[in-house]
Amino acid sequence: MSMINDRRHFLKWVAAGIGAAALPFASMAYAGDAPRRAIFLHFPDGMRPEHWHAQGTGTNFILPRMTAPLERVRQHCVFLSGVDMLGSGSSHEGGVLKFLTGADGRGSDKAVSLDYYLAQAFKTQTIKPHLNLNIVPVWDSAGVTFDSNGLRVAPEPNPLVAFESLFGSNANNNFIAQRRLNAMSNSLNELNALRSKLGAVEKAKLDTHTESLRELEQKLNANVGACAAWNFNPTGFKVTRTGFWSNPEYRDQHQMGVISSLQMDVAVHALACDLTRVVTLTWGHSVNEAIIVGSGSGQTCHQASHGGGEDFIKIKAWYTEQLAKLIEQLASVPEGNGTLLDNTVIFVGSDLSNGGWHNHTDMPFIIAGGKNGGISGGRSLHFTATPHNKVLVSIAQFMGVNINSFGNQDSNPGVLPGLVG
Repeated sequence: MSMINDRRHFLKWVAAGIGAAALPFASMAYAGDAPRRAIFLHFPDGMRPEHWHAQGTGTNFILPRMTAPLERVRQHCVFLSGVDMLGSGSSHEGGVLKFLTGADGRGSDKAVSLDYYLAQAFKTQTIKPHLNLNIVPVWDSAGVTFDSNGLRVAPEPNPLVAFESLFGSNANNNFIAQRRLNAMSNSLNELNALRSKLGAVEKAKLDTHTESLRELEQKLNANVGACAAWNFNPTGFKVTRTGFWSNPEYRDQHQMGVISSLQMDVAVHALACDLTRVVTLTWGHSVNEAIIVGSGSGQTCHQASHGGGEDFIKIKAWYTEQLAKLIEQLASVPEGNGTLLDNTVIFVGSDLSNGGWHNHTDMPFIIAGGKNGGISGGRSLHFTATPHNKVLVSIAQFMGVNINSFGNQDSNPGVLPGLVG
């Protein structure tokens, strides 16, 4: 229905003589190049530096046990150390507030997160501006996304609902895409009928916007034929229990591995079909009290983080294994002269640095993908007390959003040196 509402609003704006800069749709053309995408991953409860950070710099480094699963995809990764989240809040909650906002870490900041900010920049070019997903949340307050008013945006924990919202209940027949095409066709017919009633100036405005709509129609039409939802949910996962207190299957900690795979599948499908440009994936809550059966540990992530021993190593290695799988999925999708991964930057982080110390210095940050934006993988970059705001600025510039600062904790704004180029 949003497409129809946009059309109605446009008709009102044209009649009022509002300029082209205020129109709700931007041009879909990108000169034959694939669009840029960004994925934000949040792994809860920090890490232990000696078991996480790459040992060595440049291309000569060794991955310790927490990040060892990334060895097979190291050529796509940039491992960062010495990058800090500045500000006052040295806690799980403060870390969540800082992670994608670059703000102080206090609730009074009311700062927007980068994922939401970028989604607004591209909201006229995709069907779903932001795909915000959670894997087995313990509480409903899970999430690292904050809107323009600094209010938390709740992620979707049910992968079946997330998938259907993009592809419809009959995904392989592209029901949703076809419905969007029908709405687009109706919009163009109404605009053509309106054109004869306008003066020369209004006709020029209308023609500019109609061309953008036609480009969008062509894009949707291409997706109908070329972007069927391939092999989603091969295990036949179902949700039979409803309501929070009845513990539906997507909140069942024993299903963590299945839900993780499904939510990553949703993300890859959505990006490959260009239904969104921005994805956020969070695993549980910042204080994760779920036991991850597939990790081989009988402790919760939060419990293990305070011990910092073998259980914590196993759990963090399970998380980085999920990252390795996501990288492989993106790399398996051909796009232009490369792959979907080449046009996508992945930013991985947490709410804490050392999980037992509750600090925000030397954060567990990893960048992956982005080859077509000048990001060369297979490297370990070491910094000294560098604000993570620079990472956020670098991601925005990769996406084509020309900003030089983001958040309020960097006194010398700019990009992260050495990441691109």
